[in-house]
Amino acid sequence: MAKDLNTLKWIENLLPTGYRRKSMFGGFGYYIDEKMILAAFEGGEDRSYRGQKFDFALWNGCMFPAEKENHDEILKLFPFLINHPVLPKWLYIPVESENFDDHIETIMKEIRRQSPLFGTIPQRQSKKKISKKDPLLFSKTLLKMDTRRPRMFSDEPIEQVLTQAKKISDLKNLGPSSEVTFAKAGIKTAQQFIKMGWKKAMILLVKSNPKNRHSLFAYAIIGALKNLEWNGISEEDKKEAREFTASLKTLSAKKEKSPLQKASKPKKKKKGGRTQK
Repeated sequence: MAKDLNTLKWIENLLPTGYRRKSMFGGFGYYIDEKMILAAFEGGEDRSYRGQKFDFALWNGCMFPAEKENHDEILKLFPFLINHPVLPKWLYIPVESENFDDHIETIMKEIRRQSPLFGTIPQRQSKKKISKKDPLLFSKTLLKMDTRRPRMFSDEPIEQVLTQAKKISDLKNLGPSSEVTFAKAGIKTAQQFIKMGWKKAMILLVKSNPKNRHSLFAYAIIGALKNLEWNGISEEDKKEAREFTASLKTLSAKKEKSPLQKASKPKKKKKGGRTQK
């Protein structure tokens, strides 16, 4: 069974309501009714296939299934997509692409509008395999598959939510995978996160893993502190989140200093080659 998504988990918030999720190829496929609209893979670093090397990871990003006759039109509208080298029927954007999160948000808007360009209906299993299962029972099982988890205290006053929250997943927009991400950044509890605020948390998250630097993740953690859905925060907050995440572009996990730290004083050179602080 595939491990739950971590840095790409936020994309599930962009999907239409009522989606189903199914593990596949070490990642997850997402469906609306019978149509598959998205596949997300995380962490794979393989860059070669059948002797050909590529300048991007083949299994670390998002794929958008589409019928072959729609490819030309989709690629004109979204030139940042490419045919996946292994699964050419699917259009792919690697995580390492520039403006990855903005591109994903743009495509997901089209999918929420039920654009006919995106999505395919996978081939059904053979009749022999289907006949071994009760079709009614099978359909009920699919309907029960919903990986989204309701947040504690979601309808209570914000002061009460923030006071009572103990785990990161007690806050809106943040789940078990977010707890893992926060823990890797040294943020172990909800109260620790609340006390430091979203900007300092974002710095620690990006230092822990530069792939955490995207504006929608910032929307989510701002919303968590305000008990709002990630897309329900104010336009002012969204603008501030975009600007702040952009300012972290050069921040690395080990070498770069936090923007909140004071710049250290440069050492002055003395005559004779010695230095003075």
